[in-house]
Amino acid sequence: MSLSYTLLGLLNYASMTGYDLKKIFDDSINFFWSAQTSQIYRELKTLEEKGYIVSVVKPSDKGPSKRIYSITEQGLSYLKEWLTNVPDEIDEDNRNAFLSRVFLSSNVGFEKLFFQLQERLKKYKRDYENLKSVENKLGEYLQMFDREDEVYYWKIALSRGFHDVESHIYWAEESLDYIREIINNKKK
Repeated sequence: MSLSYTLLGLLNYASMTGYDLKKIFDDSINFFWSAQTSQIYRELKTLEEKGYIVSVVKPSDKGPSKRIYSITEQGLSYLKEWLTNVPDEIDEDNRNAFLSRVFLSSNVGFEKLFFQLQERLKKYKRDYENLKSVENKLGEYLQMFDREDEVYYWKIALSRGFHDVESHIYWAEESLDYIREIINNKKK
């Protein structure tokens, strides 16, 4: 459900193609919301059917024509209503497949879990570097959308991303130390 609102919010910055929207997802908000290209186009079709966006096909100098999507007044009202009416509980996706693996790792032992945690720690460190890249792209998108006041909101969301990744790094390092301690104690 939130994908539709995210798309409306992005289209409120500027009219864009589905490709442009996917690029923004990949470049800037993928640390808290990811979407496949097929999901984006499916949702754009639904939003257009509901009258929340409109599209026009424009010829392109480089290849096939492009469909440009724009938010409508009805879509902006729908977005603002969602932003204003916050439910008592907002799901922040409480599923974690990796943590399920950790929880059930007694079936494979500490050595295999240790290796998996090392790999996961590498991923978390890559995630941190990706957030640094997002931070560097903020200025580019602010200029593209000509919406300098957005930086405050974007930085608040980015800060949450940094805190999440930093806590994952801390957890993985702490868990690796804990497993080392267990393995060393078993050798005694």
